[in-house]
Amino acid sequence: MTTSSVQASGRRSVTNADFARTGPGTLAGRYLRMFWQPVARSQDVVPGQALPVRIMSEDLTVYRGEGGAIHVVAGRCAHREALLSVGWVEGDAIRCRYHGWCFAADGACVDQPGEDSSFAQKVSIRSYPVEEYLGLVFAYLGEGPPPPLRRFPDFEREGVVATGPPEVWPCNYFNRVDNACDVGHVSFTHRESMLRTGLTWQLGIRELDSEETEYGIRTATRLPERPVTYFHFHMPNTNQSRSRGRVEGSTKDAGALAVDRLFWRVPIDDDNCVSFVVDYLPLTGADAEAYRARRRDVETAGLATLNEFGAEVVRGRKKVEDADRNLTTYKLFWIEDYAVQVGQAPISERNDEHLGKVDVGVILLRKLWRRELQALADGTSLKAWFTPGGLCEMSVELE
Repeated sequence: MTTSSVQASGRRSVTNADFARTGPGTLAGRYLRMFWQPVARSQDVVPGQALPVRIMSEDLTVYRGEGGAIHVVAGRCAHREALLSVGWVEGDAIRCRYHGWCFAADGACVDQPGEDSSFAQKVSIRSYPVEEYLGLVFAYLGEGPPPPLRRFPDFEREGVVATGPPEVWPCNYFNRVDNACDVGHVSFTHRESMLRTGLTWQLGIRELDSEETEYGIRTATRLPERPVTYFHFHMPNTNQSRSRGRVEGSTKDAGALAVDRLFWRVPIDDDNCVSFVVDYLPLTGADAEAYRARRRDVETAGLATLNEFGAEVVRGRKKVEDADRNLTTYKLFWIEDYAVQVGQAPISERNDEHLGKVDVGVILLRKLWRRELQALADGTSLKAWFTPGGLCEMSVELE
């Protein structure tokens, strides 16, 4: 099937497959570019270093100037299209390793060895507005002046704010966006994690209700004899949760601590995506320092093999239950989600699905996406989304 259809009136009709394609000029690509998107973790960009980054099928160069300021410019030199990230950072400029052309942070060419000085004035590359927030580097890839960077007041409180390692997966980003409102999967996808941490009460069948809000979608989830908890989806591609079980650190941390978490699901291209994760824990003083130390001790252990193990599960060569018993539940959740989301069908209209009551959040999510993309296609007004504070407190402390 084609990615869209045209009604008899000539009006373009948005379909599910439109969500998946995000390259320049596509509907979803245009929509996502209207929002600031994370492109790297702040801690991964050190002064004087440049990183190659691909977001929505566009190549970017992310670098921190020698003075500490972050910059994002085009991925390739305007001379012979060599990767700028393999060059040198000079002050707040970046010089290409191929022939030495140098570009300022605003994209202007400021030096071309061997060329007349007037030539440089005719050459530039694209530069992008950039801000650092919650330990992430955000860039605005859209046209015109950027809107204010969206803020999340609940994650600006005193406590521990930590970024997890970027999760680069070989699947379309919308597989991961869909999962944001699919709370019903927890009892099955994350069964092994819940058993290992002793949180077996989370394996019950949930009653779910989802509603549109000023920020996106609020999903209420109820388990037998448990208080209601809420999951929040911030349009267009960020979800927020409070949970136990998936807490990086010791096994005791996973069973005892509740974490508030933000996930940004960002396309690399139509076949690959990256997730950026921010955690908030209301720990201060000595408790905060002790937790940070425990987290540092385990954060990178086994990280390199998570996708490999998940791929083996997808291929039927391993089971989730075979995962190392010493693996933290944060990383076990990674494998569990990888197995089902990477194993889903690739880009499609999803006509073979049979959605039911447990899919109420997914149904609403797709409805909002279709509505907003249809408005964009028609040239009519889109909804202005706003994130208030206090969302974390809607869910009671999980016991």
